[in-house]
Amino acid sequence: MCPIDFILFALFTVIGSFLIIGMNHKEKKWIGGIGGLLALIFIVVSQIIKFQSGFFGARSFEASEPVGQWVVPCFIVLGLYLLGMINYRWLKAAWKKQSWLRWALISLDILFSFIYLWFGGLVLFVVAFTYFPFAP
Repeated sequence: MCPIDFILFALFTVIGSFLIIGMNHKEKKWIGGIGGLLALIFIVVSQIIKFQSGFFGARSFEASEPVGQWVVPCFIVLGLYLLGMINYRWLKAAWKKQSWLRWALISLDILFSFIYLWFGGLVLFVVAFTYFPFAP
């Protein structure tokens, strides 16, 4: 079994760190602080659940289900948080442009959001598939 929670933690941390570049100090403190706190809670609690469920010793589907019950909802929350950060950056950039360019950037942001949510659904299936057995 792949330690998908570590992969998700690393991806969230790297993407969130790149999105914080260029923000002012107050935005970095609040937006980055909330993202860092979410990532820290995600990885710490997933390791606690792994330890309590016997995931490290057994490596069975019975031991991975409690971990999946934590990782899957947190994946959704972290993904929506990243989408919110991306939308914030695009809308902040669009607000400084001319009227026609502003609406073009907002339209691109909406299109990107739909693509992000569609791709996120596919990745959510992969994440859920690693923790929950679908076949009998």
